[in-house]
Amino acid sequence: MVIKVNDYIIRKDRFYTKSHEWIKEQNDGTFLMGISDYAQKMLREISYIQFEDVDEDFDAAVVLVVVEALKATGDIYAPFDCTLLVNNDKLEDEPELVTESPYDDGYLIKIKANSDDRSNLITPEEYAKLVEAELDEL
Repeated sequence: MVIKVNDYIIRKDRFYTKSHEWIKEQNDGTFLMGISDYAQKMLREISYIQFEDVDEDFDAAVVLVVVEALKATGDIYAPFDCTLLVNNDKLEDEPELVTESPYDDGYLIKIKANSDDRSNLITPEEYAKLVEAELDEL
């Protein structure tokens, strides 16, 4: 199930942040994280992904990943206090996977929550309204 806003796809099986990341809980209680279709299209041609060290703890709103593109650089922030478990190492050689498959093969990291605070997350419907509002400002 998806929500479409213009040409942007928003998957309904995950939560989002106001800074355009998606968070999807896994069966083992960990979370995959990546950037939305909207974010990857705004960044365009992603050329490099810079990861932090695995097994490190991060407070909410601290940079976990830097995504470099032809025209911009995007910081990816921790959605809540977490431990970085896995970097998607495929992206080191194939950063274009973020563009080709932002919700699947192009995920960025896997994290474990260190708190129950999910106040930074919004629903797919709320995220769709955020994207619509940003598009209205362009």
